[in-house]
Amino acid sequence: MTEYQKTYIELKKQFSKTDGGPDSVRALYAFKEELEQNEDPQAKEVLVDVYDLLAFKKDAYELLCQIGDRSDKKTLKRMGTLKDYAENWGNHYALPKPKTPEEKREEKERRARLGLPAFRYHPDPLDTGAFEESEEGVICDCCGKATPIFYSNPFFSVEDIAYLCPACIASGEAARKYDGSFQDDYSLDDGVNDPEKLDELIHRTPGYSGWQQEYWRAHCGDYCAFLGYVGARELRALGALEDVLDDPMWDDEQKETIRESVNGGHLQCYLFQCLQCGKHLVWMDMD
Repeated sequence: MTEYQKTYIELKKQFSKTDGGPDSVRALYAFKEELEQNEDPQAKEVLVDVYDLLAFKKDAYELLCQIGDRSDKKTLKRMGTLKDYAENWGNHYALPKPKTPEEKREEKERRARLGLPAFRYHPDPLDTGAFEESEEGVICDCCGKATPIFYSNPFFSVEDIAYLCPACIASGEAARKYDGSFQDDYSLDDGVNDPEKLDELIHRTPGYSGWQQEYWRAHCGDYCAFLGYVGARELRALGALEDVLDDPMWDDEQKETIRESVNGGHLQCYLFQCLQCGKHLVWMDMD
């Protein structure tokens, strides 16, 4: 057994033990980058395994095609399996490299300098993709001012609006000016009786983009915060899978579907968290 194999086995154990925890994924990324700079054939063999574990299926297949022994039946079988994944998935479902606490802090400070308003029901709209950044800047249709950040998720109005800045959403001016909303007020959990909370959600909160009709979860008498797009792997990494499955909304068959879900796949899960008790909930739909 080579030193590369020993290192990979240890990293894989940590990855499995932590259900793909951020520290284990960062360690695998560091090892991947080290192997990518190494021309030793034994290092390249292990790199195929690392690519495969991180779900870089296209990279794993292409590298195995370059270095694999086609006279070996096991290699050919694996090549065929990876080919199917590569053709259907590419590297689309590869695990992203988790940011370190320092990187997260720097990113938070950078975003604070951008002046992004606080959205109670959608706390990280840049992370979730609700807002995009433009180096050149765009002109907000609502206020007419230049903005480096603009909204890119659904806005339901008669007029076709190209750009909305965060400030016009947070103030409610965009919804007022165009008689629009960011969430269908019928596609919500019951149990919230405060009309101000409903107004804040549908008129002053960035929405999210679903495969079908977007739906907003509620808990403890309030609407939940939308945290982003997930599959079972992300839920396990967050330690939230069992919390999500402890939800009377889902029957046993649906719970099994959540356990098998893949972020960005044919069935997508959308993660929410209760602002009162911290419970995690999901909504899910299919493409």
